[in-house]
Amino acid sequence: MKKFVCIVLTVIIAMFAPAAYAFEFPEPDWGELLNHRREQVSQTDFELYVEGDPENCVYYGAKLEPRAGTYIGMVAENSAQFEPIGSYLTYIQDFDQDDFYYPANELIKKSNKVVMVGWTVTSLDKVDFDAMRRVLDRLNEYNKPMFIRFANEMNISTLGDDPQRYVDIFRQAADMIHKYPNFAVVWSPNDMGALDRPLEWFYPGDEYVDWIGVSSYMTKYFLHNPNTTVEDSIYFMTGDYGWTTNKLRPTLEFMSEHNINKPVMISEGGVVRTDYINTDYNGWHESHLRHMYWNTIMKYPQVKMINYFNSDLTGIEDDVFYISGFPSSLEIFKQAASNGAYLLSADDTPDFTFAPANNGDTLMANNGTVKLYTLAYFPNQPNITVDYFIDDQWFHCSKEIPYTCNFNINSIMDGEHKLKILANGTSREYTLYKRGQYMSFGHEPDPSAAVVPNANISVVINGQSISFDRPPIMENDRTLVPFRAIFEALGATVEWEPSTQTVTSTRGATTVKLNIGDDKLYKNGSAVTIDTPARLVGDYTMVPIRAVVEAFDATVDWNGESRTVTITE
Repeated sequence: MKKFVCIVLTVIIAMFAPAAYAFEFPEPDWGELLNHRREQVSQTDFELYVEGDPENCVYYGAKLEPRAGTYIGMVAENSAQFEPIGSYLTYIQDFDQDDFYYPANELIKKSNKVVMVGWTVTSLDKVDFDAMRRVLDRLNEYNKPMFIRFANEMNISTLGDDPQRYVDIFRQAADMIHKYPNFAVVWSPNDMGALDRPLEWFYPGDEYVDWIGVSSYMTKYFLHNPNTTVEDSIYFMTGDYGWTTNKLRPTLEFMSEHNINKPVMISEGGVVRTDYINTDYNGWHESHLRHMYWNTIMKYPQVKMINYFNSDLTGIEDDVFYISGFPSSLEIFKQAASNGAYLLSADDTPDFTFAPANNGDTLMANNGTVKLYTLAYFPNQPNITVDYFIDDQWFHCSKEIPYTCNFNINSIMDGEHKLKILANGTSREYTLYKRGQYMSFGHEPDPSAAVVPNANISVVINGQSISFDRPPIMENDRTLVPFRAIFEALGATVEWEPSTQTVTSTRGATTVKLNIGDDKLYKNGSAVTIDTPARLVGDYTMVPIRAVVEAFDATVDWNGESRTVTITE
């Protein structure tokens, strides 16, 4: 065991000679640590989820924390294929870089996204607070919400050789960052870390930290060794144990033990796609990528940002997480980003948040269906099939994360039913109640408090169904739709002025103007107050359909049961 420990620590934290340390870390009880790791990776997750009410999502009130939803992001310069996304990941290196590098700087200027700033510090000796203030002043000119991740991964680098010095410097940096209203402070260790460097040595205190970040990468082999031992895989959660929900457990346990109540982000992370000898991790990669984007936010709703490290470091790093050019990875990312739970801009709101089925929500069917999801993790069982049963009758099978089922509630009578999920010989049973187009688990539905899904709102103009690149959403009981699609469907011309964020549409003698965020619409120059302003959702400008349609003297009807907007002229 001693030999194993020395090898692991040498490789993972690049240990220097003992004289280089300013602090002597206590040696862990290696047997106890291994047993605890084994316990963490051996926990089965098997639970049914639904699309719950965002208002019930966990919320800490931290700086720049969204009320609900999770920002989905990526390295800025390699994000074009993956748009729309909600956050850009970019970097500042030490203290001689005075701005973001191109093209990240230009992308950030033009975007409506939040920015995760990885402020890499290679040595505490290089920290220059005067230079830091100048850089922060420059970044402040972007006028964007920015998450400043300062001096990260201290638990696997020389930054952590003297914990008290690290904490003192981090606190000074946090005090400086907090002077800027658009900046939040992120304290971000590595998820596994060096095994003899527990996180409590480096935590600077709640008043200095807004978010807890984690660098979290899923790898198939420990140190790229196909003959990785089970012991190695358990210690560092690789291979069959290398799932995101496992790798977040040590950090979340640390937070729980120290009563740290903060939103969490994967400040940078990824799933290995190839390695230094160009091994293709195809099937392993895809299942773990799906797990990262669905299962993580199901199980841990406090995770409110995930940034993918999509950089091509072939020839530099042994494991490569770059996914541009891989159609299957792109498709998984796009499916996740568009599922309604992720945030696609700085001011986006989610359609729903994942909630355990027994959380008490009353669900309203969408065109007769309620969407069900199963979080299914069984240790050492990567290929799982989930079967769904209603009253002991099989009705659906899913073989791919997130094990989705579109449950047609019109197929069952009103009243009490038993819904069961089955996988790997394990089953869970739920008591379901159905009344009309409403259903709930564990109690009778309450239509007055139903969770109404935003997706799949239909729009019909003069009998013709209209399709949208970005689905309509509900906000304040109003339907918002992409402006260009609705105006062109009405036969109007459309102009967009990005500098003023103004939409102008003309049909015949009528001209309608709206500004993003303005509670007024202008019809031929006359102001009309509207209760839901136009706003940006990802890269789409969404406008309140009733207000703009009525401005063109058409009529609007809403059918809540079928979730259909009908426009007639």
